[in-house]
Amino acid sequence: MENTILDAALSHGIWAVIAVFLLIYIIRSNDQRDARQEENEKSYQAMLNDLTGKYDLLERVQAEITEIRNWIVSHKFSKGGEDGREEEKK
Repeated sequence: MENTILDAALSHGIWAVIAVFLLIYIIRSNDQRDARQEENEKSYQAMLNDLTGKYDLLERVQAEITEIRNWIVSHKFSKGGEDGREEEKK
């Protein structure tokens, strides 16, 4: 198809050939750029999915730390004393 278009442009002069050549060049380079952009988007999506998984893990760790802290605080005050141990009587 491109050869047919170039042959038709040759019959109209060098400027028509140059214009058609530039048009074909731009279309091809846009196709290549679109393919690279699609690969980049897939890469970014994979990275976002990975980061989302890591963020979920951090939220679970934070919840567990909060639970442990609450357990420690509740046992510290329920047994008496500042350090969580019962005070020894002399």
